[in-house]
Amino acid sequence: MRLLTRYLLRSFLPAFSMALGAFLFILLMQYFLRLFNLAIMKGISLVWILSCFARLLPYFLSLALPMAFLVALLLTLGHLSETGEVLAMRASGWSFREILAPFFTAALVLSGFLFYVNHKASPEGFHSFRNAYSQAADRVAHVDIEPRTFFPLGEWRLFADHVGGGGEVFGVRLVKLRGPYTRLRVSAKEGRALIERGRGVSLELRSGALQWPNDDPGSLTTATFGRYRLFVPFTDPKKAPRELDIPELGTSRLLELVRSGTLEPSRQREYATEAALRSSGAGAPFVLFWVACPLGLRLERRSRAMGFALSLLVMFGFYGLLALGVGIGRKDFAWSYWAPWLPHAATLLAALPLWLRLRRA
Repeated sequence: MRLLTRYLLRSFLPAFSMALGAFLFILLMQYFLRLFNLAIMKGISLVWILSCFARLLPYFLSLALPMAFLVALLLTLGHLSETGEVLAMRASGWSFREILAPFFTAALVLSGFLFYVNHKASPEGFHSFRNAYSQAADRVAHVDIEPRTFFPLGEWRLFADHVGGGGEVFGVRLVKLRGPYTRLRVSAKEGRALIERGRGVSLELRSGALQWPNDDPGSLTTATFGRYRLFVPFTDPKKAPRELDIPELGTSRLLELVRSGTLEPSRQREYATEAALRSSGAGAPFVLFWVACPLGLRLERRSRAMGFALSLLVMFGFYGLLALGVGIGRKDFAWSYWAPWLPHAATLLAALPLWLRLRRA
């Protein structure tokens, strides 16, 4: 690696790392309070929160990486211009192409990396996060049975006249509302409820009776027991599987569903737009390179403040056009594959006169 390349990358990488860390922190914070509250309520360790952040990281990289690259590139080039280093390099015989080559390579590497992240790592990571979150939300850390109150317990409803310590219950009545043996009633003088973490509640009832209504409304099937054990799972075994969100679906699966012809028109447009959005998002660093370089090289005074302000302006314009393109793609299927590329076309067109002015400078 040439001395010039090493020097330019040493100037660029610290700013890029700081910007990437700041953007990731901001994006992840929108999930932190929700995850923290869930962990506290369900008795889950904080390690679970960190594992969720690790699963969400690829999902947020698709947005944070292009923004961090843009900010770092403008700040780096602005600083080099302000200190006269660009002028000195030009006077030493280096062309703009040689000066910008390391940043061009970085843009290509980041775009290639984002292509993998957006199409594979991000859907898989988000799917893993949603599964972990759903399992944690269904988890019951403790059962607070209040006396003389019907308590929902899976497919059952539990009632107790009195609740003692250690899970002891007295005057117990159980009614099955769903599943096999619906309307089965269990009553007992006393018993004990023990939680099996992550699974359900184990009930050990003593001195009671079973009642099951027959088809004939005027008759019942009854039986008495001295000791009866019953396990009630926290989740409904007949519960329908969770429907996958769009960020959980891999791109190949999205395109397969679009071509299947089984989707509603609105969902078909949404899936096609999402597939195109992932590719256009991957190309963002490469496209932003072409507008950031001529802007950064012309910053000569107050480079840091101006560089940051320009990066915000470019980001708002780029992602505003991206949102517009997504909206167009979701309204008209003819534009679903093309509209998410609107900010790329606009950015390259805006960069053209900037490069012409830079060449004449």
